[in-house]
Amino acid sequence: MIARFFNFTKKFDKNLWVLSAGWFVSALGFALSIPFISIYFNARLGLSITEVGIFFGVMAIVRAIFQGIGGEISDRIDRRSILIFAQGARSVALLMIAIAIGFDWGFWAVAGFLVVSSIFGAVFQPIANAMVSDILPEHLRLDGYAITRSALNLGWAVGPALGGLMAAKSYASLFIAASIVTLTASLLFLFFLKPVPYERANDKFKFKDIIAVKDDPNFLTHSALTFILFLVVAQLIAPFSVYAVQIVGLSELQLGYLFAVNGLLVGLCQLPVTRLLSGIKMTTQLFIGAILYAIGYTLVGAVHGFWFLMIALVVVTMGELAISPPSITLTSRLAPKGKMGRYMGIYGFMMASGWSFGPLYGGIILDNLAFDSPLLAWAAISSMAVVAAVGYLMFQRKISDEINRPRIT
Repeated sequence: MIARFFNFTKKFDKNLWVLSAGWFVSALGFALSIPFISIYFNARLGLSITEVGIFFGVMAIVRAIFQGIGGEISDRIDRRSILIFAQGARSVALLMIAIAIGFDWGFWAVAGFLVVSSIFGAVFQPIANAMVSDILPEHLRLDGYAITRSALNLGWAVGPALGGLMAAKSYASLFIAASIVTLTASLLFLFFLKPVPYERANDKFKFKDIIAVKDDPNFLTHSALTFILFLVVAQLIAPFSVYAVQIVGLSELQLGYLFAVNGLLVGLCQLPVTRLLSGIKMTTQLFIGAILYAIGYTLVGAVHGFWFLMIALVVVTMGELAISPPSITLTSRLAPKGKMGRYMGIYGFMMASGWSFGPLYGGIILDNLAFDSPLLAWAAISSMAVVAAVGYLMFQRKISDEINRPRIT
């Protein structure tokens, strides 16, 4: 078993493991702090769930824009250099959040630095995704994205558990720790990630290029379905967090445990699940994941208490395991040569747009229905995942098997 594992790891370039390690550390810094900021806004500063949702929506709109810009820039400028700078700058922004909280500068100061942190996080995402495709041949990319996804979620497993302990004492300490951890990611890329050659775009960057994919109907459909599904995926950070603590009555430590289980399951199970589903068309995998998201979040409204919410979140996590690698791999398959960064940026833009409107969408529903009809509230939130599931079945008829079938050797 161990020998088989080491033989499997040898198939991948060392740069993939460095990138995965940096992704783990970056996710750890994010998960230490960001899931708890919605609780800080709601419980300490008095914002409603809807107002928290509006803020996260605005922040994610900014994130979506910079996902697209980051992808375009990465087709023209050395990707490794951008990763190093983005993580270093994000570290500074997180430290400023800690100072703003510690000195009680109020909502606008904290919110402003959060947006800055989000910008550099948005720039990081499509470039890191594009680098996986630069590093690996096409037949290994699905496995490669599963590996990086596992690394990201192992960060999610460790971060919230530590964050839940620290949040009970000091919200400022969360962001000091997050700043230090994020700086470590920048240093990992600086000292251990080697430059990776890739085909660069020769044309000059123009903002209108970001919407040029309107002429690619298959990618446009994939992007639209990504947006619809991520309206539901986006419930985890803000609406679910506030609902679990303020309505169900969980402590912040218990919330941290829920996030830790989510991250640990994805970190340990992503690669085995990806390989288990490797004989199934990617659109079918996305259909399965969307249905699991709908079931899981509907269950959130049907249950009360820590252990029942744990069960519901495990179902949500199963959906997460099914959607991420095939969704990104499908993007890489649809991308023309020299446009990988652009397509990853547009994919990230649509994903982040779902994150933009998802918290607002969920927050409005929860503010109006959560106390009287929690099951109805979460069923309404989950309905968009059903729409996405149907869309993926229809999309399957439009793309060739060559694009749609995973190729893992």
